[in-house]
Amino acid sequence: MAERDLNKDVDAIKADLDALRKDFSSVVETLKDTAKSRAGSELDALQKRMNQIAADVQSSGREGLRAVEGQIGEKPLVSVAVAFAVGLIIGKLFDRR
Repeated sequence: MAERDLNKDVDAIKADLDALRKDFSSVVETLKDTAKSRAGSELDALQKRMNQIAADVQSSGREGLRAVEGQIGEKPLVSVAVAFAVGLIIGKLFDRR
């Protein structure tokens, strides 16, 4: 009789461990799905932010280019002289190597 009760208890423990394994597996899968979803959301937000920064940089670059073009248009001789001087300096720096 005691052996039969012991076998029932062992079987009950095995069933409980099996149920616990299944529950634990379910929890792990849920955590994985949640992490994937959250990571996807964070990646989307990061992508949007990077696109906004790229657009801002591009806009600033265009504005700077327009400003330089305006300066060149207003003072073309000075611009040519400055470009010549910069080219001369860069040429001298490369000659030293």
